[in-house]
Amino acid sequence: MISKEAVALGSKPTVKPAATLRERKQVEPRSKRKTREAWTGFMYALPALALLLLFRYWPLVFGMWISLWKWGYVPERFIGLDNYVRIFTEDLIVSDPAAGLQLGAVAQAFMVTIFYAIGTIPLTLLLAFFVAYVLFHITKGKTLLRVLFFLPYITSHVAAAIVFKWIFHPSVGLANWGVRSMGGTPQQWLTDPDPILIKLITTLGGQWPAAIPTVFAGPTWALAVIILFSIWSSLGFQIIVFLSGMTQIPHDLTEAARMDGARTWNVIRHVTLPLLSPTWFLLTIVSVIGAFESFNAFYVFSGGEGGPLGSTMSLPLYIFRSFYVYGQIGYASAVSMVLFVLLLGLTWLQLRYGEKKVHYMH
Repeated sequence: MISKEAVALGSKPTVKPAATLRERKQVEPRSKRKTREAWTGFMYALPALALLLLFRYWPLVFGMWISLWKWGYVPERFIGLDNYVRIFTEDLIVSDPAAGLQLGAVAQAFMVTIFYAIGTIPLTLLLAFFVAYVLFHITKGKTLLRVLFFLPYITSHVAAAIVFKWIFHPSVGLANWGVRSMGGTPQQWLTDPDPILIKLITTLGGQWPAAIPTVFAGPTWALAVIILFSIWSSLGFQIIVFLSGMTQIPHDLTEAARMDGARTWNVIRHVTLPLLSPTWFLLTIVSVIGAFESFNAFYVFSGGEGGPLGSTMSLPLYIFRSFYVYGQIGYASAVSMVLFVLLLGLTWLQLRYGEKKVHYMH
């Protein structure tokens, strides 16, 4: 603004920085408003953040601390890395004067978990994709079939496992009834300690090498039953995820491929599978983590014992027994930390090398 005194005296008019003053007045309220909005948003997120810290991150940090102690039902003394030394020495490889080097308890539980993961992940993914592809292209009864396939996933795993355990009962189970009706020999599904591969080699007249631990002979019937149950119970979730991914594929691409003379397999191979690679990638990561954390089925089918002869003693079940049955709280926490690092490494490897083969639609 130009002052009247300046005009009357004929001097050079001075302009007051009104715009600058107005901007300064507006800047301060805006910054305060942003601060107030930030604090408001933080207060809204605080309950969820507190629950996350309390039930997710604090147990992890506290578990790491416990793993450095000789901790029974009460803290006894700080022992540093002794629990980890025990895992990688005493419980990983055991030297037996009669049988030579043998797998320790942790290594055997790890092998059982590996067999379980190998048996469940590929079969479930392939079967889920096949069923989802069929459901996606049928016209009648699609909704009903989706509900039927999804029901096992929302059914209580413990209750369903008990039913499966009854099905494979050696005396009154439906599995042996079916074997008898076909002229076969009934099996001790949940109590036979011999791995399936050893039984097959013995049937063919061979013999398993005594120098190789029997844990390398693959799963027993009990572990195979657990694998079958896990495939049945998790199939519905993966089918739904695959169906969701298939709905994102542009219909024009598949129609153009068919008009060019591509057969069904070529369309699946060159159109459907590449565009579903993000779905495959997601389900693979989730399946690996789920396989290494599986507990309910192992506990129900083995009665919490991991039998027969440790053939169903997975790593989570081994941690549970060390913690609750033997009262080795610090040692169980150390094993759980090793499992955590293992899963973290596997997930990193999948993200590092698997994502390169993922094709995202733009």
